[in-house]
Amino acid sequence: MYRKIVFILILIISSIACLAQGRVGSPYTRYGVGDINQNSLIRNNAMGKTSYTLPYNNGINFINPALTAQIDSMTFIFDFGFNGGFRTYKTNSQNANMTKSDFQISHLIFGFPITKWWKTSAGFLPFSNVEYSIADRDSSLNVVKDYMFRGNGGLNQIVWSNAFTPFKNLNIGINTYYYYGKIYNSNAISFDDDTGSFLNTIEQNTIKISDFSFDAGFNYVLNLNSENDLSIAGVYAYNSHLNSERNTMVFNSLSTGGSAITDTVFQSIGEKGKISLAQKFGIGLGFNHKNKFYIGADYTIHDWTNAKFFEVNDQLSNGAYISVGTEYTPAGRGKMYYKYWQGVSYRTGFYSNKNFIDLNGTETKISDFGISFGLGLPMKRSKTSYNLSLQLGRRGSLKNTLITENYFIFGLSFNLADTWFIKSKFD
Repeated sequence: MYRKIVFILILIISSIACLAQGRVGSPYTRYGVGDINQNSLIRNNAMGKTSYTLPYNNGINFINPALTAQIDSMTFIFDFGFNGGFRTYKTNSQNANMTKSDFQISHLIFGFPITKWWKTSAGFLPFSNVEYSIADRDSSLNVVKDYMFRGNGGLNQIVWSNAFTPFKNLNIGINTYYYYGKIYNSNAISFDDDTGSFLNTIEQNTIKISDFSFDAGFNYVLNLNSENDLSIAGVYAYNSHLNSERNTMVFNSLSTGGSAITDTVFQSIGEKGKISLAQKFGIGLGFNHKNKFYIGADYTIHDWTNAKFFEVNDQLSNGAYISVGTEYTPAGRGKMYYKYWQGVSYRTGFYSNKNFIDLNGTETKISDFGISFGLGLPMKRSKTSYNLSLQLGRRGSLKNTLITENYFIFGLSFNLADTWFIKSKFD
């Protein structure tokens, strides 16, 4: 047991540093706080990110905080995962097409019971990613110049989930989040001129974010008969306003290729402000047959209409996310099996996401659609398992000079579930 504890502590410490690294992103990460992670674990990813009513399978599901209450009363659970893949960007200009790859820690989370009616979990996850580099060449008025936009960074989160079972079949829970991270972005006008007749103008911003937020949820299981259950769930997160600090510098440099500052136009250090997160409403419905077959659907609205970034709106609107997922375990979840394939969990799903980005009210909305597959591979004579996921999807459009992003993302997690809370007895 002590070796397992030391192993987990080492992973926790290393993950705090790794989660701050960020990853290769999308041009769409320029808006808001970047590309929002849905907080899904690998099991959820394999099922179209369906989460709100997902039944217990020796794992942790804090996306609906009420489901933390499913943790077995004598079990300690540790889940550690990675994801990565390839992203291909296409525009109407063939010269601008490119493929990038990324890889990062997706989560590190652990949970255990406090009492039979109170369970808890905690972990580290990335929340958003900012990574873009966009250039647009213009030759109006016979002056060749490039408009350049760059950004990197993002937010990470530490989550503490507590769930309670006030009476049979009803679970309620609350997540406490601590958000931290930095976002860097710059805007520049660079002239293609060797004479020094023009001055390039560069604006650089560094935003540091550090604050708390909360969300809550419930899950109710209706027993239809001895073999079938129907689960109803809901989640809510209010429109959080995170404390932030911004450093801004605007300066000029010569257009002859040098980067030296010739004139500082504006500088602001330590400007205090707020950055908003979306208000979230989510509902879920799930059907469970003999604890072998599950099918569920989630619908989530992210309301960004009132979100501001240092009192400025950032072309954001409502986002809607629909996901449907299934899981089939021939022997039954958590049951004994005689042939290995009977203990394997087979998963699939799909999702459709109407993105919250609103580019100047254009009729072409940024949508995201994908399908997913995965497996839960158990270890014999143990509650421990490995989870695999594969997501194939497309985001964006070529209409109105926009960009399409085709992606292939794989995930792997190690789920350790061990009995830790039984007192040893001696004869």
